[in-house]
Amino acid sequence: MLEYMVWFWLGLFVIAFVLEIFTADMISIWFAIAAIPSFIIALAGGNIIFQSVSFVVFTLVLLLLTRPVVKRYLKTNEIKTNVDAMVGMTGKVIKEITPDDIGRIVIRSIDWAAISKDTLLVGDTARVLDVEGNKLIVEKLEK
Repeated sequence: MLEYMVWFWLGLFVIAFVLEIFTADMISIWFAIAAIPSFIIALAGGNIIFQSVSFVVFTLVLLLLTRPVVKRYLKTNEIKTNVDAMVGMTGKVIKEITPDDIGRIVIRSIDWAAISKDTLLVGDTARVLDVEGNKLIVEKLEK
C-alpha cells in the first residue's frame, strides 16, 4: 500500500539534487540528503509518519549544523574587486596622517586619501583596515 512512498522519496532526492546542480546555492542539497534516510525507511516498510518525521529532523539538523560551516568555506559568489581588494594591503605614507586630518598613502603606485586614529608620519608603513567612501582607513605597522 505504501510502496508509492519509495518513489516519492526517490523523486524528491532526484529533484532536489538536480535543482542544486543548476542553482549551486547550497540549499536544496540538504533536502536531497535528508530524503535518503526516508527512502531507506520506506524500502524497509516503515510508517509514513516515521518517514516524514525522519525527513524533517534530518533536514533541520543538516541545515542548522552544516550549512553555516559549508557557506563559510565555499564563498562562491563573493569576489573582492576594485577598492574592496585594498583591505589588508600595505603602503607608504606620503603626507602625514593624524586623527584630525586626512593624509595620503601610496599603494601599488596609486595615491590614496587616508585616515587613522593614530598619527602616521611621512615614510611610515601602513596597512589598510577598511574603505570608507573614497578614503582608506589605515593603521601603522611597527617595524
